[in-house]
Amino acid sequence: MRLKLSTVPLSHQEQKVYLYLESIEKNTFKVSEIDIKKIGIMPSYLHVIIGRLEKKGWLTSVGKGVYLRLPAATVIKGNVYLEDPLEVALKMFNGYLAFQSALKVHGLSEYEPFTIYVATKTKSETISLLKHYEIKAVKLGKRFTGFVKLDKYTVSTKAKTFFDCFYHPHYAGGYAEVLKSLYTAGKIDWTEMEKYLEKFGSSSICQKIGYLLSLLKETEYEYPQEFLDYLKSRVANKTKLDFSQSGGVYNKEWMIVDNIGKKKLLSWWYNG
Repeated sequence: MRLKLSTVPLSHQEQKVYLYLESIEKNTFKVSEIDIKKIGIMPSYLHVIIGRLEKKGWLTSVGKGVYLRLPAATVIKGNVYLEDPLEVALKMFNGYLAFQSALKVHGLSEYEPFTIYVATKTKSETISLLKHYEIKAVKLGKRFTGFVKLDKYTVSTKAKTFFDCFYHPHYAGGYAEVLKSLYTAGKIDWTEMEKYLEKFGSSSICQKIGYLLSLLKETEYEYPQEFLDYLKSRVANKTKLDFSQSGGVYNKEWMIVDNIGKKKLLSWWYNG
């Protein structure tokens, strides 16, 4: 069978750039990552070649100076191939994978991430990534801390991931999904978690975490009594579990109005 090629042939210099990217396994890159000395091309001419490769369909720009190198098989078919949206997100924003994306990297969430969450220090922005994804950068300010290098990703530690998720549950699928992921995680560094709560956490978030952990007793999930005692020491004023909802049942121990409900919060446990 003869392939019907729809692409324009590459010049010698264009091939050198494309094959160089292939040799160093760069499917996602910025122009600054190309070692022009190794391929013998002037900096000004490199940008010209990148533009030509994009025009001919071998590269595609996804914004903020980030490009995708498209495998030959997808170029021939006229498709755009996105191998790793998490890697693209980290190249587009100076930050770390957080919230639901971090849960995914740590193997604690079953959801396929069509929204990629990146924690940044100074900027919040949401941008589309090709047809099926969006990248949501979330400004954390002073809370921009607690991240590590895991394989090829910069991602929040497990403890910081759960701190961030309790702080912004809507970026992690809600409290029920956070509790399910916490149960899946098993042991985490509670001393690290306490450090973040001491430095950045309000009494309200401590009360919420304490109440939610108390619900996990039914699943026989284990956590240190010392950590629970710390959370109890932070109980101050009456607060709602979800400020966007009305009604609910008051829990005196934690001074929490549960306006979500135990059945919903532990639905993953009850329903298997």
